[in-house]
Amino acid sequence: MPIYDFRCEDCGHKFTLLMGISERDKVTCPRCGSKKVSQLITGCAVQVKGGGGCGGGRTGSGSAGG
Repeated sequence: MPIYDFRCEDCGHKFTLLMGISERDKVTCPRCGSKKVSQLITGCAVQVKGGGGCGGGRTGSGSAGG
Protein backbone atom coordinates (compact mmCIF):
# COMPACT_ATOMS: atom_id res chain seq x y z
CA MET A 1 0.00 0.00 0.00
CA PRO A 2 1.23 3.53 -0.74
CA ILE A 3 2.13 6.09 1.89
CA TYR A 4 0.52 9.53 1.56
CA ASP A 5 1.36 12.82 3.27
CA PHE A 6 -1.41 15.25 4.18
CA ARG A 7 -1.84 18.69 5.75
CA CYS A 8 -4.95 19.80 7.60
CA GLU A 9 -6.33 23.08 6.24
CA ASP A 10 -7.94 23.93 9.60
CA CYS A 11 -5.12 23.36 12.13
CA GLY A 12 -2.06 23.00 9.83
CA HIS A 13 -1.10 19.57 11.21
CA LYS A 14 1.03 17.48 8.79
CA PHE A 15 0.62 13.70 8.95
CA THR A 16 1.42 10.53 7.01
CA LEU A 17 -0.93 7.61 6.36
CA LEU A 18 -0.53 4.16 4.82
CA MET A 19 -3.69 3.52 2.80
CA GLY A 20 -5.18 2.31 -0.44
CA ILE A 21 -5.84 4.82 -3.20
CA SER A 22 -9.61 4.43 -2.80
CA GLU A 23 -9.41 5.55 0.86
CA ARG A 24 -7.86 8.99 0.21
CA ASP A 25 -11.25 10.75 0.14
CA LYS A 26 -12.07 9.47 3.67
CA VAL A 27 -9.08 11.08 5.42
CA THR A 28 -9.60 13.16 8.54
CA CYS A 29 -7.04 15.05 10.57
CA PRO A 30 -5.88 12.96 13.56
CA ARG A 31 -5.37 16.13 15.64
CA CYS A 32 -8.62 18.09 15.16
CA GLY A 33 -10.87 15.67 13.20
CA SER A 34 -11.38 18.01 10.25
CA LYS A 35 -12.12 16.57 6.82
CA LYS A 36 -10.51 19.59 5.14
CA VAL A 37 -7.14 18.01 4.33
CA SER A 38 -4.84 18.42 1.33
CA GLN A 39 -2.54 15.75 -0.03
CA LEU A 40 1.07 16.93 -0.14
CA ILE A 41 3.33 16.25 -3.10
CA THR A 42 6.30 14.22 -1.92
CA GLY A 43 9.20 12.35 -3.46
CA CYS A 44 9.52 8.62 -3.56
CA ALA A 45 12.32 6.19 -2.89
CA VAL A 46 13.63 4.12 -5.78
CA GLN A 47 15.91 1.14 -5.37
CA VAL A 48 18.10 0.21 -8.33
CA LYS A 49 19.23 -3.38 -8.47
CA GLY A 50 22.49 -4.39 -10.09
CA GLY A 51 25.59 -2.29 -10.43
CA GLY A 52 23.81 0.99 -9.83
CA GLY A 53 25.01 4.24 -11.26
CA CYS A 54 23.74 5.93 -14.38
CA GLY A 55 25.56 3.84 -16.99
CA GLY A 56 22.48 1.94 -18.04
CA GLY A 57 24.46 -1.29 -18.12
CA ARG A 58 26.62 -0.32 -21.09
CA THR A 59 30.14 -1.63 -21.18
CA GLY A 60 32.13 0.19 -23.79
CA SER A 61 34.92 2.64 -23.92
CA GLY A 62 34.07 6.24 -24.09
CA SER A 63 33.86 9.13 -21.77
CA ALA A 64 31.11 11.46 -20.81
CA GLY A 65 32.12 14.96 -21.65
CA GLY A 66 34.23 14.45 -24.64
